[in-house]
Amino acid sequence: MRVRRLAGVLLLAVATVLLAAAPAGAHGVAGIQPSNFTTLITRVDPPVRGLAVRVDDLGNKLEVDNHTGVDVTVLGYQGEPYLRVGPRGVYENLRSPAVYLNRTRTGNVAVPKSANPALAPEWRRVEGGTRARWHDHRAHWLAPSYPPEVQANPGSRHVVQRFTIALVRDGAPIAVHGVVEWIPGPSPWPWLAATVILGLLVVGVALTRLARGGVVVALLAVLAAEVAYIVGIWGGTTVSGATKLAAVAYVLGGMAVGVLALAWVVRRGVTAAAPLLLLAGLFLALAGGLANITTLFRSQLPTSLPHWWARLEVALVLGLGSGLAVVGALRLRASPARARRPLPDRRAQPATPSVPAGRASG
Repeated sequence: MRVRRLAGVLLLAVATVLLAAAPAGAHGVAGIQPSNFTTLITRVDPPVRGLAVRVDDLGNKLEVDNHTGVDVTVLGYQGEPYLRVGPRGVYENLRSPAVYLNRTRTGNVAVPKSANPALAPEWRRVEGGTRARWHDHRAHWLAPSYPPEVQANPGSRHVVQRFTIALVRDGAPIAVHGVVEWIPGPSPWPWLAATVILGLLVVGVALTRLARGGVVVALLAVLAAEVAYIVGIWGGTTVSGATKLAAVAYVLGGMAVGVLALAWVVRRGVTAAAPLLLLAGLFLALAGGLANITTLFRSQLPTSLPHWWARLEVALVLGLGSGLAVVGALRLRASPARARRPLPDRRAQPATPSVPAGRASG
């Protein structure tokens, strides 16, 4: 009874959280979602020793790392000074429209009248160090629909956009050339088949004498997969730690319920832990599996893990989590039936006559 009450409270809390906000798709942090688009820097002309230009977060950000000892200025969309990075830190020009347009991925923000690129720069220091990162609309596919060549042949690789970012160092221009490519993702069907097999395997083992051990192994595998997911998120993006923590909050909640279910299975058995198994399985399958389903068929994933491992993690969580939820539901349904089974009424049974010693009939 105590575990059912606890599960009810947790279920109410989980439902409240999930209704308040949709899960932030796994392997997706602060708008960085799995994609088939990738951004590549093809060349820096001329190359400068100590100056590196990179792509971060699947093309969501460009990065200039300047160790030349001289300021490098990034020019905005109208050729105006936009960013300045050098020995004194990173500065942005409040007169540049790019400062405001680059705050969102789509650029749908109002640019103040004070952002006039024809006026002299008004520099504001934004951080120290020699590295500047910014979102640049020239370096990703901005349209809501796919490019015509992708629509005509989505299964092939295409260069869909070319771009040039202009830099200036000590009065000398530097051109950063790059491309945006479409790279088709893998087929999801093998991973989905593995998901179904894993779920059926958990349910099948739970119907045998190995039920407790099988459920424990399934819970441990799900928890380990979710730990790997968090590690991949942490190393695969450049956003702040607080943003990453918010992105994995649902997964952490599911893991907490999973740990509680694991402890109860070990202590009391599968049937006693049925409510927690149902809750943990659903929570993990939804927050850690279904929310990340695009990982299975996108080519570009914001994770530091090998992509095959990231897809395996999603398949494990979705398959094993669903199987654990089914096991919990089946045991929960069977448990009340056993509890309602009437006990034999010993008072209604006829008393067995006693036979005096020495008078037993032969």
